[in-house]
Amino acid sequence: MGVNQDGGHSGGPHTGGTDDWWGMTSEERPTTGSTREIDLLWGLPEAPRRGPKPRLSRTAIVDAAVEVADAEGLDAVSMQRVARELGYTTMSLYRHVDSKEDLLLLMLDAAMTERPAGPRDDGDWRAGVEEWCHGALAQYRRHPWAAYVPQSGPPSGPGGLRWMEAGLREVSASGLNAPESLQILLLLTYSLRDLFRMEQDLTRAARTRGVTMEENENGWVQGLRRVMDPEEFPTILWTLDQGTFTEDPPGYSEDQGPLGGLDFAIQRILDGVEAHVGSGRKDATEDRDPGRS
Repeated sequence: MGVNQDGGHSGGPHTGGTDDWWGMTSEERPTTGSTREIDLLWGLPEAPRRGPKPRLSRTAIVDAAVEVADAEGLDAVSMQRVARELGYTTMSLYRHVDSKEDLLLLMLDAAMTERPAGPRDDGDWRAGVEEWCHGALAQYRRHPWAAYVPQSGPPSGPGGLRWMEAGLREVSASGLNAPESLQILLLLTYSLRDLFRMEQDLTRAARTRGVTMEENENGWVQGLRRVMDPEEFPTILWTLDQGTFTEDPPGYSEDQGPLGGLDFAIQRILDGVEAHVGSGRKDATEDRDPGRS
């Protein structure tokens, strides 16, 4: 299993199998673009350019772009806007950042500079995974726009790789092998991101309509009750009758909105991991049993 598209690996050499990121073999994965991204995100020396040494820096550009995105959202970020915030011409920025796409990559990694928690002293891998999930969600809450940055591949910068390292460490402590650990980490990562995006989108929609989230949900439920045929939609109506969309389930945290039931979802995923690992150990024990027919 390759950890990133170029340099890293864990557990042995990559042999061109498809258990890597996005299911691509080593022959199919692009190298030139990803190598350039790694150089960019790790702050390797910028290509020398003619003229006097510039006073502007890549770090200052990224910091300004993050401030704009934090205040006004991702749509407000442009090379022109960032240049105006810094008091430079737009062309000045291109001496340090080649494109808006590169700027977004740098911003996303900069948004993940808050380091994840270290290994737990008690060895409780489930608690470690939960802590990682809540830490990742906290990153999105600090920088909501980060959930909307287009993904071009696996993490390549130091910020993203630190979170990947911490997540794999906690998941693999369960006893899963490397490919399995990566699949569970992907499931958790994209579940968190997509649930957070849903929360943001629903909140924005309610605000646009001039209502609260609760009023928006109640209106949706009442509207459906008027139009749905019980014979065609019996299960949906059953969930409505149970108060699924209008009553807070056990363990619901009001300050998390649609993500209030996140802990329940995480626990059920981890139950599956635990059952899978336990089943594998049982099979291995039976295979070693000389008395087994």
